[in-house]
Amino acid sequence: MNNIITAKLSKKDIKAIKYECRTGYILAIMLFLIGLLMVFVYKSYMVNDLGTLNKAEISLLLIVMAVVSLLLSHAINWKYLSDIRNGVKRVETRVIQKKQSKVDFEAGSGTLYIGQEMKKRTRCNIIVNNIPYRVDKNFFLNCNESDEVLFNFAPCSDYLINVEL
Repeated sequence: MNNIITAKLSKKDIKAIKYECRTGYILAIMLFLIGLLMVFVYKSYMVNDLGTLNKAEISLLLIVMAVVSLLLSHAINWKYLSDIRNGVKRVETRVIQKKQSKVDFEAGSGTLYIGQEMKKRTRCNIIVNNIPYRVDKNFFLNCNESDEVLFNFAPCSDYLINVEL
């Protein structure tokens, strides 16, 4: 059973989608800062009599870097931003095929002293359409195999916002 309906995005959904935009913002800021650093290093250390930059050229370079950074950010985040702008999510009803609980151990616990144990973490998954989805422990305990669950997707980016009973 795979019923699809649309619903309005909640504030929590919008917050989750905005959180996904962080990569685009961070990369754009890093690109701008690297370009800014290159301009100042060039201006400070590598300037000789023939290759000096005046203030207008530096300003133009900074404006170009800012525009390129904004375009990069928009190119990475445009699907998420259009989902927020539309204010709609796609809700699909799916059936749980199987539940899976697995004990993992904390990565980086290799420098243990004698007698110290690695930290255990329980990883809870539900399997729907042969795809495992990680869920929190409360959700895992409250659902059963062959239960119907709601998958909330952002329609443009196809980002899975959350899974609910």
